[in-house]
Amino acid sequence: MILNDLQLIFFSIRGALVATLIAALIALPVAYSLEFKRFWWKPILEVISILPLGVPPVIIGYLLLVLLSPKYFFGSFIYSVIGSSLVFTWIAGSLASAIVSFPLIVRSFQLGFSSVDSNLINTARSLGLSFPQIFIKVIYPLSKKGIFAGLLICFARSISEFGATIVVSGNMPGKTQNISTAIYTSISSSDNSSVVRLSIYSILMAILSITVHNILVNRKLR
Repeated sequence: MILNDLQLIFFSIRGALVATLIAALIALPVAYSLEFKRFWWKPILEVISILPLGVPPVIIGYLLLVLLSPKYFFGSFIYSVIGSSLVFTWIAGSLASAIVSFPLIVRSFQLGFSSVDSNLINTARSLGLSFPQIFIKVIYPLSKKGIFAGLLICFARSISEFGATIVVSGNMPGKTQNISTAIYTSISSSDNSSVVRLSIYSILMAILSITVHNILVNRKLR
């Protein structure tokens, strides 16, 4: 039982970390564009970036299931490249978690970027600094608390995701099952002791992530 619980915790953390990485790589340019750029389709990008927050996770999981299916173009392309489908794998679950938590990380990154005066960016650009140099030397030091807060809140949301992940990755013990889906299985089988035990693990991980997030946010507001 202990080994199985440790495996579930590992699978949950692994999936949440990969989901956070995927979401962060996309959220950084999106948040930067929303905060500093001006373009005619900016309102459309804003709606798209926050849309997953208002859509039921089950729908996101279903759309991702269709997108990754080898029957359709994108899924067929992935199958031809890697020789297998991403459907019903833990990677697909991480993709679903990344989409569901995307609005949270984008808004946190925007909050961090709001601490940066655009004049500093323009000055650095006039001095001949490239964008990577500007980001490392100017943007990141001023917005790092917001960035870290976004990463942590995305991780906390991803580790608790259920609706989208179970649709696209399934609930296979030893393969794609994590704490959230294991709790669902325990509820279905009326295994109350497992429900309580796994729920405690989930709550403790969430508390730890949210506590670190709140510490960073509170420091930022001082």
